[in-house]
Amino acid sequence: MDPLIGQLLAQSEALLVYSLLISIGCALVCGLVAARRGARWIYWSVMGFAFGPFALPFVFFAKPRKPEKETQ
Repeated sequence: MDPLIGQLLAQSEALLVYSLLISIGCALVCGLVAARRGARWIYWSVMGFAFGPFALPFVFFAKPRKPEKETQ
């Protein structure tokens, strides 16, 4: 194998690992912020994983969940 191709493959593997770690971190932060604000934390965790740092500002504007009406 050409040394240049091996170097490019090593760099791409590192980039993949870094991007996955950033996405997981953003998912955790978005989920925690949403849970504290009373928003849907699962939804915001998925958005944090999918969009990474771009989802962080939007989770702060998430509206809290409406309380469920009690049936009598």
